[in-house]
Amino acid sequence: MDTQQFSQARILIVDDTPVNVHLLESILDEAGYTELHGLTDPRQVEPLLRYEPAPDLVLLDIRMPYLSGYEVLELIDQTLGESAPPVVVLTAQTDAETRSKALAMGALDFITKPFDQHEVLQRIHNILAVHSRSMERRNRSLELEAMVAERTAELQAQSLQEPVTGLPNRRALLMQATEWLKQAQSLAGYFIVADGLDDIARLHGYTIAETLATQLGQLFSRSPLAGKGMLGCWGNHEFVFLLPQPAGQEADAARLLRSAERIARLLSGEHEVDDMRLSLTVRIGISHSSRDSTAQELIRQAALALPKEGSSLTCQLYSADMTRQLERRSQLLQQLRLAIQQQALHLVYQPKVDLQTGQLLGAEALMRWQNPLLGAISPLEFIPLAETTGLILPMGEWLLDESMQQLSQWRTQGIIDDSFVLAINLSGSQLMQEGFAEQLLSRCLHWSIPPQVIQVEITESTLMIDIHKAIDQLNRLSEVGISAAIDDFGTGYSSLAYLRQLPVQVLKIDRSFVTGIENNVEDRRLAETITTLAHNLGCQVVAEGVETESQARLLLHLKCEQGQGYYFSRPLSVVDFEHYTRTHTCSAADHL
Repeated sequence: MDTQQFSQARILIVDDTPVNVHLLESILDEAGYTELHGLTDPRQVEPLLRYEPAPDLVLLDIRMPYLSGYEVLELIDQTLGESAPPVVVLTAQTDAETRSKALAMGALDFITKPFDQHEVLQRIHNILAVHSRSMERRNRSLELEAMVAERTAELQAQSLQEPVTGLPNRRALLMQATEWLKQAQSLAGYFIVADGLDDIARLHGYTIAETLATQLGQLFSRSPLAGKGMLGCWGNHEFVFLLPQPAGQEADAARLLRSAERIARLLSGEHEVDDMRLSLTVRIGISHSSRDSTAQELIRQAALALPKEGSSLTCQLYSADMTRQLERRSQLLQQLRLAIQQQALHLVYQPKVDLQTGQLLGAEALMRWQNPLLGAISPLEFIPLAETTGLILPMGEWLLDESMQQLSQWRTQGIIDDSFVLAINLSGSQLMQEGFAEQLLSRCLHWSIPPQVIQVEITESTLMIDIHKAIDQLNRLSEVGISAAIDDFGTGYSSLAYLRQLPVQVLKIDRSFVTGIENNVEDRRLAETITTLAHNLGCQVVAEGVETESQARLLLHLKCEQGQGYYFSRPLSVVDFEHYTRTHTCSAADHL
């Protein structure tokens, strides 16, 4: 038996008989054990356990004054818990009751009095060996637990951190906002979009864009505002800044806007990355917590307040109207999808009149929507919604089929003749579709309509989406006889250089110029300039929104050929339009 292995084990002997304590100390000392502590008063056990290193083994008498061995066993368990050492009971009694009770209270073994030296040493050695292995396993377990806890903490930190910039991520922002709001702290949210980061990533690579995003975070962290709140990443080019407000102060719109403007000035402009100067512009939406705000709601409202890209605004404060507008948009979108599925849209036709003779030259097919829940929806509201959601394509297909079928029917019935031209509005998505020209010609053949009686109307902004593709498509249409008109001319971004290349037969003067033509010299000059330009390019001119005799007279004086508007007729249903063609004999020239 090798006692050297455990010679440093701390052994506590507790026996009210001093002779027994001395005898055990002598046996153990002789065997090489050096850390021995003997007590004859069991009351001294508790302070020893509290203020000294825990023993590795306790040799404990059962029958003692003041405290019995059973009470000392209970004391050891209460004081040391899972770190309690093994206990060997010293007893002269060998009855089953004593052994059973001692074992039940945690004793591991017994040494019978009078002591047999060999038995004492063997039992102590065996117990220390088992205890040593147990402690090794426990220590390894604790080390493993510590490693797991450390790794868990690392993963927890990583789960709250955006990996590229090192800033708090969306989850961390929501957690912090929730915590501040729980503390009944007034909180402002700034939703920050760095316009240009996506373009930089596509042009120079994502590494450059990520470096720039990191620089933005570092730049912000050095500002006086940074230490008062939390900046984090919300998306690829989106940041959120949470700023607790001074206690007792109500939300001050001017103060919130000033803070946002400071952020915008700090982050906008040129930034140097790898010897390149990269330019960014920043837009910021601002929200402020109310009594019942949640973190999600606060940030959602800030995002909703974000100024539109290209807007003159840099910063904007949230208002309840923005939520109502979003709810309205969502409701409209849902109902518009149903209207398309159920073919609940309808067309009206607004006549186009020769200003000189009053002759009906054609009409423009216009889409209308009467919703059973929302009533009449203006095209100014649902057409842009359809364009931004992609619904304009199925709507455009329906418009082509419906209008050309009606045109074919009117021609068959003799209501109109070959001089009548129907204008159909095209969206940019339609015009840019591969093979659109061929599809339109195929529809003409299907409805037995000469291509010459179809005219497509396109806005300037639509043409500029992809001017080269637009020129190609319009050339194909022109080759088969389908004419084209530029709608709302003068309000978009057309280049005169491109305009010369476009196979366009008609320019339409926007109603905004016609409205002021009687009293506004500038509007009159613009209308005259557009008319002159159109004629120089070999185009005819149609004036939209003609509402008075004076406007019609002035337009005719400016040599504008055609007009449409409420002075001649409102947009008409099929039945009303048919009646109009039968009864319309009044010449515009008669009024002039």
